Amino acid sequence: MNLIINEASLPFSTKEKCISELKTLFKLIHLADYEGIGFNHNDDPLGNWNSLHYADDFVFSEWINKLDNDSSKLVKNVLSKVSCPIVILEDKLRDSLDELMFSLSCSRDIEVSSLGLAATIGSCALSFPSQEYWLQNPIKIIKNWDDNNIWKEDLIDVPNICSLEHLENYIIKIKNVRQSNKDYLTSLEIKENQDFPNLIFCKNVLKNFSSSAISANDFFKINYVLKKLNQAILLSNNLEELKLGLDLSISGESKTTMERPKYARQREFEHPDLGNIMFEQHVKNFESGKRMHIFVDFTSKKVAIGYFGSHLPTVKHP
Repeated sequence: MNLIINEASLPFSTKEKCISELKTLFKLIHLADYEGIGFNHNDDPLGNWNSLHYADDFVFSEWINKLDNDSSKLVKNVLSKVSCPIVILEDKLRDSLDELMFSLSCSRDIEVSSLGLAATIGSCALSFPSQEYWLQNPIKIIKNWDDNNIWKEDLIDVPNICSLEHLENYIIKIKNVRQSNKDYLTSLEIKENQDFPNLIFCKNVLKNFSSSAISANDFFKINYVLKKLNQAILLSNNLEELKLGLDLSISGESKTTMERPKYARQREFEHPDLGNIMFEQHVKNFESGKRMHIFVDFTSKKVAIGYFGSHLPTVKHP
């Protein structure tokens, strides 16, 4: 799971404190990236790592020019390779978050929408060590919402990283989760899975699920999509009804792509009962343009999963 940047933890109170902490922070970002951990922010574009408002009177270019050679190379590596895009959420989830207010438990005048997002999607925050309360792990926040004109609140613990020690512990946890996720996906049978009785897994997709390219974020979304498909097929009689019953983006391929035998064949997978058939419909709700190709049988109320992975070639993107 990607780390959510805690925007509320910037800026540092002084330029001096910023300078004393920033080199370690870039080591943390570099190590996280090396371990395959990504970064997201909540809403407004943060820009690149060198354009953040770290502290008043702090000039990033002056700071990096004063670093030793090894530290300078590390920071420049982060600037060139480590991105931090806006987190992609389904519309319903984004709308529900807009109805909530999150504040720091120890100082309720500090709004912490990014920590609220991290808690909601089961992620972890990355905080800059600008104040004592950002050093905690977890950080306690208050969730407030209006329930029929009654203002309610809940206390939430948000996992937080603000030191190399925190990150090292998180990496151990992530590695355990990754192995557990891989074990789960590779344990799936073609049919009669207890968690997904209405789904059929083709041999091809079970091979895809065993790939080392499956990230923690992929697993979270794969599991979510499979649960949705398993439930929605029982209440659907056609593709439009299925789409309405899902908070997912599903579409077929373009006519020009399907008219080209080369591209059409790449969407054929072996169904355990029907042999080689076309899995044209695909779910798009995955990071990095990944897709899940499906074949829906509304008579038997089954969804076959034929493929998961990178976007298959098209006429526009061969």
